[in-house]
Amino acid sequence: MDVKLWKDMIDEVIAFELPSPDSNDRLWITKLRTNLKMLGIPGVAYLGSFEEVVILRRDHDGQLYKQDKVITLYNLDFCDEIASKVDTLELGKKQLRFEALRVILQDQKQCYLNSGGSCHFIILLTVRNQIAAPKIRNFLREKLLEETRSYYENCSRSKPIPLMGNLVGSHAWSLKAFLYNSLRTYFGAPNICALFFPIIKYTGTPVQLDKGVFFQSPMLHWMLFCQFGDPERPTPSFYPDDFLTKVTSLTIKGSSIIIDPEPGEMVNSSQSLSPVEWFQPFKPFFFTSGAVNVSKYTHIIL
Repeated sequence: MDVKLWKDMIDEVIAFELPSPDSNDRLWITKLRTNLKMLGIPGVAYLGSFEEVVILRRDHDGQLYKQDKVITLYNLDFCDEIASKVDTLELGKKQLRFEALRVILQDQKQCYLNSGGSCHFIILLTVRNQIAAPKIRNFLREKLLEETRSYYENCSRSKPIPLMGNLVGSHAWSLKAFLYNSLRTYFGAPNICALFFPIIKYTGTPVQLDKGVFFQSPMLHWMLFCQFGDPERPTPSFYPDDFLTKVTSLTIKGSSIIIDPEPGEMVNSSQSLSPVEWFQPFKPFFFTSGAVNVSKYTHIIL
């Protein structure tokens, strides 16, 4: 669906498809490759999870994974939790998503150094607003940036994380803090600057748990505008300042996007709901000429 909607802006698609759970485990990958061919978009589709293929450098067919140029749009649509495990042929069931994110950022930087190309790219990141309470508590005990620690302590006073249980749609602030802290850390080594857009909460397609029983999927969607950093600077730059507290989260309600603050966020009723308008004040930090060219993307999908 995303590829069909963005067809006129895409030069090439790099896609990943899991084996089908049917008796014919190649059903989904065959359909995907057929659809891409019908759309007339060049590209490649790998059989296997995004995480497994980019880390092991080959898919279930033995097709080698390689990146030889900068990718300008990542659509990382993780339908499940950010910490979910994935099935792999060689390693069994593993929690590989964080390592996969680190790998693609390193790949991006290496391609830019080797071949040049666009110095800007976009990451779209979608995860389920759900995680086990003990797991997110442990994650937030890791080494935190001062900004993250302050936000975490503030939110914990007004809406603490329980000791046990599964947090389903109730503590988006904790995932926001964890993802922000993690991505800031991952961006440091390859020296990538980033503009963080407001997190958007929405209800995704219901998931069938059992016969006749459906689970409403609370989701979080995030966009980051990225740029390779100045090699002469000791650290990359991140915008806006005090993102966790000053940028108010949003929610999709019907056909509208509304301000829907999480604990610890300042309520900013004047915050633009348009991503284009929201980007305008930060344009000078990324484009010295003020021009933005987003006519064509190379697109990774899950």
